[in-house]
Amino acid sequence: MKNIALSIAAALLSFTAPGIAANGAPRPWKIAILLAQSGPSEDQTTRGLRDGLKELGYAERKNVVIEIDDLKGKTGGLDAAAAELARKGVDLIFASGTRGTRAAMAATQTIPIVFRHPADPVAMGFVKSLERPGGNVTGVSAFSGRTVTKRFEILKEFAPRVRRAHIFYDSNNPFARENVAAAKKAGEAYGIEVIDHSIKTPDELKSALGALQKTDEEAIFEVSDDLVESQAELLFDAARQNGMPSIFEGADWAVKGSLLSYGANYYQMGRQAARLVNRIFRGEKPGNISAEPAKKYDLMVNLRMARAIGLSIPPETLKKADKVIR
Repeated sequence: MKNIALSIAAALLSFTAPGIAANGAPRPWKIAILLAQSGPSEDQTTRGLRDGLKELGYAERKNVVIEIDDLKGKTGGLDAAAAELARKGVDLIFASGTRGTRAAMAATQTIPIVFRHPADPVAMGFVKSLERPGGNVTGVSAFSGRTVTKRFEILKEFAPRVRRAHIFYDSNNPFARENVAAAKKAGEAYGIEVIDHSIKTPDELKSALGALQKTDEEAIFEVSDDLVESQAELLFDAARQNGMPSIFEGADWAVKGSLLSYGANYYQMGRQAARLVNRIFRGEKPGNISAEPAKKYDLMVNLRMARAIGLSIPPETLKKADKVIR
């Protein structure tokens, strides 16, 4: 019985720590979260990751240490930040978004990387396939390109007067460019003309938004883009000032100020990612762990914004929302 107890203790030790510290105590796992900038999706993902790890038996500052490296929109420093994390010898890098994931992959081919991404990770070149990612990378993706048509359907249902949709996107972001092209095709089916605005800096975004005119026949339609999302308040203000409906990709943007938001539940994506992290810490190689699609999608409606832009939403339509911000 004594030998069995010792074996169990040894197994638990191998699970709870990757090594032994100088004082002889088990060393906690070190996770670095790399963010191009924080926002609703990043906050929800991080909370989901932490809650998921806690549910799996990890206790922060005991057997896991989580460090957040937030570049706050200064994406020019991402490569250096990722390289520094690799030099520190963290046990795993959790990367959010396109730029963060690319920076982490450029910094290390040995440290495990788990991503949370809005797009198709195969198309983006992060993994060879969903089933067998290969290398040191795996993660959870929202496949937001697949929600473009659904979001036009929602926009037309909640704001039937809309005839034109403005999309602002970073011209340096290939994923955003692809989504704009998809949006132009999808909008036609709902009688909505897409007007695209290519920008490269926050100042260019301000100028483009400043040129909008007050109308209830136009809307702001967001596609996942790091630069635009870092300046989301500008879009919310423009929508409010011009009486325009707005719809964002991702479940949580209505909480921050968009009239509508539809997409993957980022909190649940964080919980999914926690299970992948756990498998890596238990000894599996990231390249052998299937990358996962998001499992939960939500529609949120912000009634405060509806009132601000003078939009009346019928009760029967409102019932279709998963959450209503009143």
